[in-house]
Amino acid sequence: MTFDLKKSTLNVLLACGIICSCGGEENGPNAPNGNGNLETVPVNITLDQSTTFQEIDGFGFFGARDVWWTGNRENLYSDTWADLVIRDLGITIWRNEYYPPATATQGQDADWEKQLPVVRGLRDKANQHQVDLKFIFTVWSPPADFKCREANNERFPGEPHPEGTKQGGTLDPNKYEAFGNWLGDGIQLYANEGIEVYAISPQNEPLFRQPFNSCYYRPAWYNQMLVNSIPIVKARFPEVKVFGSENMLAIEAGDDGQFFYHEALKNDPEAAAMIDIQAIHGYVDGVVPSSTSQMVRLWNDFQQKYVTAMPDPVWMTETSSYYEDWTTTDNRSGALDLGLAIHSALSDGNASAWVWWQGAQTDGMSEFNLMRGEERGKRYHVSKHFYRYIRPGAKRIQLELEQEDSDLFASAFVHESRDIYTIVLINAGSDLLEVNLQGSGLPSSFESFASSATLNCEKGEDINSGKVLISPKSIITLVSGDVYE
Repeated sequence: MTFDLKKSTLNVLLACGIICSCGGEENGPNAPNGNGNLETVPVNITLDQSTTFQEIDGFGFFGARDVWWTGNRENLYSDTWADLVIRDLGITIWRNEYYPPATATQGQDADWEKQLPVVRGLRDKANQHQVDLKFIFTVWSPPADFKCREANNERFPGEPHPEGTKQGGTLDPNKYEAFGNWLGDGIQLYANEGIEVYAISPQNEPLFRQPFNSCYYRPAWYNQMLVNSIPIVKARFPEVKVFGSENMLAIEAGDDGQFFYHEALKNDPEAAAMIDIQAIHGYVDGVVPSSTSQMVRLWNDFQQKYVTAMPDPVWMTETSSYYEDWTTTDNRSGALDLGLAIHSALSDGNASAWVWWQGAQTDGMSEFNLMRGEERGKRYHVSKHFYRYIRPGAKRIQLELEQEDSDLFASAFVHESRDIYTIVLINAGSDLLEVNLQGSGLPSSFESFASSATLNCEKGEDINSGKVLISPKSIITLVSGDVYE
């Protein structure tokens, strides 16, 4: 059957130029360019619910209402902020750092006491709104006394790393058991608060030595750590999942012959068995994800090189460097580019989760955060098109565009047990697109939510029949069903 969107219900969005109806309205006063010569480019989409891909685990971000390294603990949490991120933005994953202890000579940005009000607040808000929030954490560095000196890709067990938890160093192989127990102790901290940690990463970006908490691993060392430490964790918490390596997508899927951590995992079945989720960090230049773009190629290559051999879910667990500008400005990727990047991860990379870097901070709206305190930015609203309306348990379904060279990027998801149907459409081009949705079993009506340079994921009227016209540089999410139970 053919399912089109109702002209009479789209008027709320016509004046803003996100969607308009057919049948002559495009030449009226509500037309996006306000002239009588507007032409549209037709695009047919066929949806097939019988063909499904990855199951969604969720969407989220790292950190509190402000950065952990703030000196003002009162900035870290507010009920208003928690309500926004749980109920409005719709996060279903929250990523945290498991901090090593401070030493007599080296402090830490945070500890469990500092984090606990945020952990409890998010736990309570998720329970209040009946959201199954997945708590996950990543290690940036083991405790200082677990580390040893490394230089020139050699490690020196028993020789302390002079910079403690900072500037690299590596895990001393004599400390594998202690490290496994320390990871388990971190999970226990959450368990004491009634929280079952969903997943942990034993090391953030193991390739890099950083001036902040960091720990360098050669791929072989990373595998040895997994084989020797993770069974200790699993003995205490058999249900917890392990994600890694959290290296960069552009490195892991690059074409320079250096296949780093996931290549080493693929070649080491014992180590690969310790990983439940293949996780990468998605710092890739913001580009329109056409079939020949770098972003699409990297996601496709990652799938072919690693997921076919290790069929684990794929998560993108950190990205940033998209700005508040709506489109690319002065070579800076904007909010619309972030939407295209999320689309590419889901559609080209079969990613089951997408996790932004810092959720909020109070001193400004930079390329690293989605919010300034409770103030919501353009990237927050773009993220909401996915976070809020694609719920965990939904499966991506087959979607075919008749005009594959168009500037329309589309994805669709069905959550059978909750009867939720979600379609996300992004017009990245300069033409007005006339979209015709086709396929059996489509809902009789959708709610619509639109974003552009002037709209922020704003609700239109319910849609029943007719055609969808989407203005240039805009996003619309169509959803049928109650996203919150």
